[in-house]
Amino acid sequence: MNILRLIAAEKERKSRPPNPEFQKIEAAAACGDTGDAPVHYDKAELWEKMTPVEYFVTQEKGTER
Repeated sequence: MNILRLIAAEKERKSRPPNPEFQKIEAAAACGDTGDAPVHYDKAELWEKMTPVEYFVTQEKGTER
């Protein structure tokens, strides 16, 4: 991905309303309640949660620059 696409994707992601499901998860994690089982997200959920750079580095084995 080139940097201009990452910047455009980040602007578009920030313009979306917050996902209430992730807000519940973040609130539970802030209270120390992580649940008994690990949480698994599909690629679309991760894209919503992460910045494009975070997604690229963690999910597509990219390199931070």
